[in-house]
Amino acid sequence: MSPGIAAQCDQPAIRSAVQQYLDEGRLHPPIPLTLEIEVGEVPPVPPASALPFHQPQLAFYPGDQPGGLTIVWEVAPAQARLENGAGKARVILSPAAVDRLPECQIGFLMTTVIFLLRRSGWHHVHGATAVDRRGRGWLMAGNSQVGKSTTTALLASRGWPVGTDDIAFLVPSAGRVAVHAFRSRIALRPGGLELLAVSGGAFQPKRGKTVFWPEELGGTWVERIEPEVLLFPLIGADRTTVTPMAPRDTLAQLVRWSAWVILEPELAQEHLDLLAALGRQAVAYRLELGRDLFSNPQLIDELIP
Repeated sequence: MSPGIAAQCDQPAIRSAVQQYLDEGRLHPPIPLTLEIEVGEVPPVPPASALPFHQPQLAFYPGDQPGGLTIVWEVAPAQARLENGAGKARVILSPAAVDRLPECQIGFLMTTVIFLLRRSGWHHVHGATAVDRRGRGWLMAGNSQVGKSTTTALLASRGWPVGTDDIAFLVPSAGRVAVHAFRSRIALRPGGLELLAVSGGAFQPKRGKTVFWPEELGGTWVERIEPEVLLFPLIGADRTTVTPMAPRDTLAQLVRWSAWVILEPELAQEHLDLLAALGRQAVAYRLELGRDLFSNPQLIDELIP
């Protein structure tokens, strides 16, 4: 097992907090990776001629060298610079970013880790993972607010092994595609809590969510799966339905929920190849989640052949 991802910083409290966050995730890529963190004034972003790619709270700029990337956090000044082929990222946090370190970790530093992992051959997909009663790996891919976390929590409450409700990484595995989960708490909005009728957990006021480890819901955590079932969930009406998907539509959805594939051309083909292989490896369904699933949870077994 590799040593995982290391945090380096000359301020012990910051290094300890970030390392704890990384260690909780239990990611062990094939090569050592490092976040080199310093606190200070964040330098200006690259010239305006380098048009950025934007995501909520984040901007991405081509690096100074071919294959490099600069990530800017727009909530409080923070910046990460990565080079092609290098197993480290140079991170500069302003004092304002340090004051918001938990938020910075979830948004900015996790994004930096995602791009650092690309350099080890691990590629991100926005999805949740689980293992069903038949031992098949499930990957549920989609954006926030489509029911991934609520469904993951429901499966955990039924004793299923689950990996992540949000952050997953595709890796080649002896001619197949495996998915590694970033271990973190399953985060439920008030509506999800109401549907599941669960209590406990830890409320996070800034996120407006209540979070649970899988074990707190009655499940177990599984680090790695080989997907045989792909699900693309969305919130429906009262009745849960499952519709098979054609291969072309499956690949389009996988690319859609792997947004980083469009950045860093030097690494994009490897990412696309994994997505295409995954589409061939697994059967795919569009899952429309209805309220009946939460009063009759065995529907999920009955509807997925």
